[in-house]
Amino acid sequence: MSSLIITEDSIPDLAGKTAVVTGGSSGIGLGTVQVLLDHNARVFILDVSLPPSDILSKKATYIQTDIASWPSLVQAFTTITTVHKCAIDIAIGNAGVFETESYATQCLAPLSIEPSAWSTLEHMDAPTYGCVEVNLKGTLNFVMLAARVMRGQESGGSIVLTSSTTAYLPEQTVPVYSATKAALVNLVRALRPTFPLHNISISGVAPSATLSAMVPQEITSALSSSGLPVSTGRHVGLALVYSATAMQRQRVENYGKDEPVTEQYEGRWNGRIIHTIGDTFWEVEEKLAETKGQWWGEANLAFAKKQQIVTDARIG
Repeated sequence: MSSLIITEDSIPDLAGKTAVVTGGSSGIGLGTVQVLLDHNARVFILDVSLPPSDILSKKATYIQTDIASWPSLVQAFTTITTVHKCAIDIAIGNAGVFETESYATQCLAPLSIEPSAWSTLEHMDAPTYGCVEVNLKGTLNFVMLAARVMRGQESGGSIVLTSSTTAYLPEQTVPVYSATKAALVNLVRALRPTFPLHNISISGVAPSATLSAMVPQEITSALSSSGLPVSTGRHVGLALVYSATAMQRQRVENYGKDEPVTEQYEGRWNGRIIHTIGDTFWEVEEKLAETKGQWWGEANLAFAKKQQIVTDARIG
């Protein structure tokens, strides 16, 4: 884990750039929108709820969007690219929700094994998982649409996803939420070898406790009262915008037939996850990659890398 120093000065002037932020009406999303606007980007806010009225301007446009709905998401991209005729330079997939019922509690509810009990279950509606629909399925669709737009642009673009510390340190009270956020980390890992070949980068941010409507105030207050750090939405937003605009001098790790980069290499920040906690920033993926042999086993890792080389069919 490497400590980072990210300030407002770390973000370049974004005049002439267009950013799209899901869940941009409150919390981390709103903090991200504010950072983008303060650095002169054109911003589209995709959310089910209206943002504060003072955030809307000539450079900030709200499009009511439910990212769990494919038609709604497609319509939003249609509006951005055909009505407003904007390219998409930065796409930040931030929208997320907690699970509304305790999955663990439901798992541990005793069940009669009598045929009548199974018959009752068979005729009930299947369980629904709203956070899977929004956090995972909706974000997968958002990444797909953003990447397809960027693929057609000479300048490419940057995609950044809001994951969570629970992706690395799962929280027992929200197992499904933790699972969706871990899936986003692995999505970044799986796409980071391929996207840069098409001038697209993908990274993420994994916040710890942050002031937002999604986290109950009693929780953040209890943490603060105990002397534990709590981030602001803007602090996390700064990490998200940094991830979309920063450069790197080396890859997180080589994949398959990748040749090692030279000393002159400089590419878009890619495949990295920034952990935010309080007012600090940490990049976690490079150290995990460096120590992979220790926790996966050197022999197992060597075998896996040989498999990657044999099956590496990426086309640049």
